[in-house]
Amino acid sequence: MATRPVPDWFDADRTAFMQSGVSISLGARDGSLRPSVTRGLGCRVLPDGEVRVYVDGPLSQDLLRDVGGNAQIAVVFSDIVRHRTLQVKATDARVQALDADDQQAVDAYVDRFTAVVVELGYPESVPRALLASERLARAAIACHPHEGFEQTPGPQAGQRLEPTR
Repeated sequence: MATRPVPDWFDADRTAFMQSGVSISLGARDGSLRPSVTRGLGCRVLPDGEVRVYVDGPLSQDLLRDVGGNAQIAVVFSDIVRHRTLQVKATDARVQALDADDQQAVDAYVDRFTAVVVELGYPESVPRALLASERLARAAIACHPHEGFEQTPGPQAGQRLEPTR
């Protein structure tokens, strides 16, 4: 695959945010524009700007099928405490198996997200049940986002991400 330039809006703060304990939702569509959605199990951003988002394969069959059919994906990252929310979109998404680094990223994400939810007063069992998945059944969706949007509620919601100053 040819090397793609990393968009100028894709900065260290945003990549750190995407890899933190935020809620992650993925959306795709089929050829008839029927949506498919699933919950993410973590994210890893590689130095070349590739984003790898993890899902539970059996729970995400429709989305995985749709990504395999048209390579389009939208991923939303939302801080459930502060409501800061970013959305990225890509047209080169592909489904891949997880490697050891990916598996570690999922485990670390589950711990980070669990800590956030527990701090809100919920028992640890709630987020752990929500994010439970069999290691061998997980899938990675790899992509290079070409568009990003501010989705935090407020006057900037829906605006394209711009380079930070």
